[in-house]
Amino acid sequence: MRCIRSSILQHLRLRVPVRPVLLLEKENVFISKMNFTSGGGGGQDQVLSKVIELVKKYDTANASKVTETADFKKDLSLDSLDRVEIVMAIEEEFSVEIPDEKSDKLTCCADIASFIVSESRPKAPES
Repeated sequence: MRCIRSSILQHLRLRVPVRPVLLLEKENVFISKMNFTSGGGGGQDQVLSKVIELVKKYDTANASKVTETADFKKDLSLDSLDRVEIVMAIEEEFSVEIPDEKSDKLTCCADIASFIVSESRPKAPES
């Protein structure tokens, strides 16, 4: 059902908030499905490799030119619509919401991976 919904929304290019899937673990503690912050520094590398893999799968991007620092606009020649579609695919894959004002500043795969890792870290409670 989710696949059909995603296909329709992608076809219509509507932006909807994506809620992270929660799993129940021992002692009734809820954790986020996408937890890339554990395991030392490997979380950033995992996310970065997945982001690069997703961008390489995109039709308009030349897969041989996709690197962690390749600029979407300058190096990969992606226009704004292409970048929006990539951001939507990444939002769906990682169950994160990337605000429009932030997505405009994400210019390469490394920027997106850094954003995803920073968003997946638990927020400190404000006092």
